[in-house]
Amino acid sequence: MTTELISMKCVEDQLTEQDDPGAWEEILAVLGEEFLQRYRREATKKESWFLRVGACSHWVRPHQSRWTAAGEFALAVGYKGASGMLSWGLPEFDWSVIVRFDGKSWERVDRFSGKKQMVLSAAVPTRTAQHRQAAVHTMWSASNERTFYGFRNHDHKWVCVAASDEHKNGRIGKSLK
Repeated sequence: MTTELISMKCVEDQLTEQDDPGAWEEILAVLGEEFLQRYRREATKKESWFLRVGACSHWVRPHQSRWTAAGEFALAVGYKGASGMLSWGLPEFDWSVIVRFDGKSWERVDRFSGKKQMVLSAAVPTRTAQHRQAAVHTMWSASNERTFYGFRNHDHKWVCVAASDEHKNGRIGKSLK
């Protein structure tokens, strides 16, 4: 199955000068690969498949809570829920876009459609132009399966260096050695 990559055009109108386009390109490439792996395993003609990706500027205790993979990252979990209580789920988006996948190509859409939907939600930290690392939080709608991805900026190139599901799905990214 040959498919196109998720285009930066899907998000570029939302990015600010504080967001590194190189980080977003690498993040979209990794998210696209995760999405395609699941799509190839599970897709039937009954579902509509979507990626909801957006930026989050508030994380739970980013300086005290750590994900210890590949040299540590701020723990990429939600800041607060609707009730104001701490939430360990998907972080709240500052903004997000919805991208539909039809089996071959990606298209930005205004809303979810279809009776049965498979949605991969991904929260990306803001201010990637100012930082050398970023932890991305993803969650599948049907299973609430959560995966963290760790990205590092090494010599002006962003690389995915860790995934929280590596024990199950194998090593992702490249070593920075």
